[in-house]
Amino acid sequence: MTSSATLPTFQVEDRTFTRMILGHNPLLGYSYMSQARSKEYEARFGTFEPIRDVVLAAIEAGVRSMMLSTGHERCDIIAQAIEAAQEQTGVELTNFVIINPDFRDHMDFLRRVNCQVCLVHGQDTDSFLHRAEWTFFPEFPELLTAIRAEGFVPGMSSHNGGETIGVAEKFDVAVINTPINKIAWRMCPCEEQVLGAVKASTKKIVAMKPLAMGRIAPEDGIQYISTVPGIDGVVVGIGTAAEAEETFGIATRVMGE
Repeated sequence: MTSSATLPTFQVEDRTFTRMILGHNPLLGYSYMSQARSKEYEARFGTFEPIRDVVLAAIEAGVRSMMLSTGHERCDIIAQAIEAAQEQTGVELTNFVIINPDFRDHMDFLRRVNCQVCLVHGQDTDSFLHRAEWTFFPEFPELLTAIRAEGFVPGMSSHNGGETIGVAEKFDVAVINTPINKIAWRMCPCEEQVLGAVKASTKKIVAMKPLAMGRIAPEDGIQYISTVPGIDGVVVGIGTAAEAEETFGIATRVMGE
């Protein structure tokens, strides 16, 4: 199977990613909408085959990158699903992985899923912010150095982009992953600060939660995010193959205009 769809790409140093990135929260059994939705995802993605089918649908729609994380009990079956989808399609994905300070304990997973960029987990990034001096505590650059030493490009996630993005200018952070969406859901401290920081940043910016976890229709969410200055990539969590086809199909049309 090969994809006839075309999605634009962006560079992070010498590594290439599609602007649309498949998110994996639903595959882990996570939903910010309701406990009922989380339980549905948990049941649906208990084995690797349904996960593989979502990855296959994303590849067919032109996606070549995923956003993953370490330390979850489903990491092994997600790695299996990615490997199976890549073998079936002949397409190798280039991926982002959200990591914690213990990331070296998960090197096998990082290699299996072809991690190219390690993003410091948002909770860690935000806890490392030293507001008194508007810098990060030493643990943050130490973690970035460790990431670089293992051959990955260092980056960060943040749930407080309005404050952390500007501070990151002084550090070896190549990519920043932060919430950006039409209704300003989880954009902290406020929409104006986040958008201002994104526009002024020299870093690559990946917008997460562009559909506000189902609160925004894909057409509206992608149309909006495509107009925001300074955004390089967009990560969307997908729960079914049909959602992948619809969402990434819209992105192909909108981003190709």
